[in-house]
Amino acid sequence: MKDLNDIPEFSKYFQVIKPSEIYINKEDIFYRDKYNEIINYLKMILSNHEDTLFKKYVEPSGAILVNISPGTDVIEYIKLITKNYYLDIIELNDREIFKTPDDFVKNFPSIITGFREIKESENSGDNVESSSELTSQKRVLLIDQKPEYKQKFKINNLLEEFVSIQQVNNTHIKFIDLNLVLVWITHELEDVKAISRKIYNEFDLFIKIPILDKIERETILRDFLERDPKIVFDINMITNYTEKWEVKDIKQLLKVGIFKHFINSELNETSNEITDILTELILSGEYIPNINTSHSQPLSDSEINDSISDEKQVEIIRISDKNKKIKDIGGFVDDIRESRISDFMLNQLYENAASMNYNELLLIIDKLNKKEPLEDNDRKVLAKYPFVLNDTPALAQINLEKAKKRVDLIKQAFGK
Repeated sequence: MKDLNDIPEFSKYFQVIKPSEIYINKEDIFYRDKYNEIINYLKMILSNHEDTLFKKYVEPSGAILVNISPGTDVIEYIKLITKNYYLDIIELNDREIFKTPDDFVKNFPSIITGFREIKESENSGDNVESSSELTSQKRVLLIDQKPEYKQKFKINNLLEEFVSIQQVNNTHIKFIDLNLVLVWITHELEDVKAISRKIYNEFDLFIKIPILDKIERETILRDFLERDPKIVFDINMITNYTEKWEVKDIKQLLKVGIFKHFINSELNETSNEITDILTELILSGEYIPNINTSHSQPLSDSEINDSISDEKQVEIIRISDKNKKIKDIGGFVDDIRESRISDFMLNQLYENAASMNYNELLLIIDKLNKKEPLEDNDRKVLAKYPFVLNDTPALAQINLEKAKKRVDLIKQAFGK
């Protein structure tokens, strides 16, 4: 036996992807600190590991276990690494596996045993004249244990089955000796807990990719707006509504929201405000994130309002403490000037602006956003509505367009 293709049923249930067949760019990946551990491990293992100092302390097996949440782009990241380092990647052929899941489960033990046989055939001297094709070429073996497998397979946990097979007669294969790096991906932590006491018998590392936090979600949304300034939405609101969401779900939500906006109205050159569309997609259930049920519920309106209320209470306390320190009337005047008018009054002002100078203000806000110089007429119009400058250009645009919608609804109600 000289190569993986000599293993019975391997070529049916696995497929080899060449670097030239991978169409992923680094701009498509949202990088996290934990990703550094993956690439550093691959660099170390794929280099000349025989001469490295760590072998004094550790005998690497060439296998890592990675736990992710559905919607994480770690698989794309691994494929990008193989593309950049000109490595073939071997992955499961889901199309064939789902056709005959029972046959795959039946053949899975013999496929794993086949790895051992390749190494044993080399050690026996069968391939003295020429080393096997497998051991002369470095490749990444990627096994993505998708949640769907539990529905298709008779065995509940493919990872547990793999560990059991490896430990039969205590002759588990060291993938590093075959110039292979095994990267096993699991989407459910329960699968890992089932082998918790055996993890480091079979894997060099267990890496858990944490779910996106609020700052990371906000970064993804902000990066999107920077790449496409014609699209506008309230970053804070969408960040709150996508708690416990992952990269792919957030990006897909934006695509669906923009597409729905294309369908329902003509895009113009100055603004495409899609906040209402995005929130409606989430709250109505028209967009369902690809995450675990326990993590799938966004913050409700009441939870978001409670969060905002808490933030306001903190701000009130902060301002109160500041006021206590003010010694003269000038400080009170400055506070009044810096304080923001009520939301109710602000909505009224925006509605008035939308009914009187909607188009002119949109153009002015667009210029402010692009940091373009204002003309004399622009400054005259802006002088009528100075409250616009209290907001960022993006938020001012959102408030103005919402006000325009309210004005239009009122006009329709009165038949104007």
